[in-house]
Amino acid sequence: MAEGSRGIQSVEVSGRILRAFVKTAEPMMLKDLAELADLKPAQCHAYLTSLKNVGLVHQDWATGHYSPGPFALRLGVSWLRGNPQTARAIEGLKALTETFGVMSLITVWGELGPTIVHTYAGLTQATLNLRQGSIFSVTGTATGRIFAAYGTAPAIMELADAEMSRTSQNQAIGEHITREAFAERIKELRERGYALAEKRPIPGINAIGAPVFSETGALAFAISLIGKSETLPMDPDSEALAGLCALAAELSPVTDMSEKVSA
Repeated sequence: MAEGSRGIQSVEVSGRILRAFVKTAEPMMLKDLAELADLKPAQCHAYLTSLKNVGLVHQDWATGHYSPGPFALRLGVSWLRGNPQTARAIEGLKALTETFGVMSLITVWGELGPTIVHTYAGLTQATLNLRQGSIFSVTGTATGRIFAAYGTAPAIMELADAEMSRTSQNQAIGEHITREAFAERIKELRERGYALAEKRPIPGINAIGAPVFSETGALAFAISLIGKSETLPMDPDSEALAGLCALAAELSPVTDMSEKVSA
C-alpha cells in the first residue's frame, strides 16, 4: 500500500489469494493455497467462499481443488479490450485472420513464460490446441523467441537456459533446440524484426510472430499468425507476413520501428 494511503484489508488479502493462482497457474488444494497466500486454512476458506460467490474463484466439486473462476476471465478480457493498444491489436489481428484464414494470437510475458491472452480462429476452425492461458516455450517457438530477443526481464533468459538444459518444469509448447541453434535464430530474428517457425514444433504448421513495443520502447507483447503451411507461406513476399509486420509497426509508438527491431 502507498505511504499515507488507506485501503480495505480484506480486498488486499483477496488479492494475495488471486496472485497465488497466477503464480501456480493450476488448480490448488486449500492447504496449499493458504500456505502460498500466507493465511490460515480456515481464514483462506472464508475468503474463497466470498470469491466464489462473485465468480472470481471456482471449486471443482469432484476434487475440491480451487482455480480462477469465469469472472476472472471476463476481467482479463475486459482489460484487453479496454487497453487502447491491445484493443487495436485485437481488431487488426481479426482482419488478418479473416483475410488469410489462419489463427491469430496475442501473447504476453506471464508468471510461467510467454502466455497466450487472446486467440482468434475466425471461420476456419483451428485444429491446434491453443487457447487463452497456453504457455509457449521461450526457445522452441517463434513467439517465445520474441521475448528472448527483445524482453529485458532476467526471468526470460533464466527460463530459456532451463529449457535448453532440460531442467524446466513448465509444460510449455515447443521443440527442444541446442544453444547454438537458439543463438542463431535470435540473431536472425533481430536482423529481420520478426520470428519464423516453419513446420515446427508442429509438422505442417507454420508460425510468424512480431514484437509490439510500448511508448517507452519496451516490449509490450507479441502478435502471431499460425496456420497450415499451404495457407501461411514463410517467404519474404508473403502477404500475411507483410500484414503482420505492418500491424506490429502501427501498434508500436516508437519513432523508428526499423531501428527498434534491429537493435
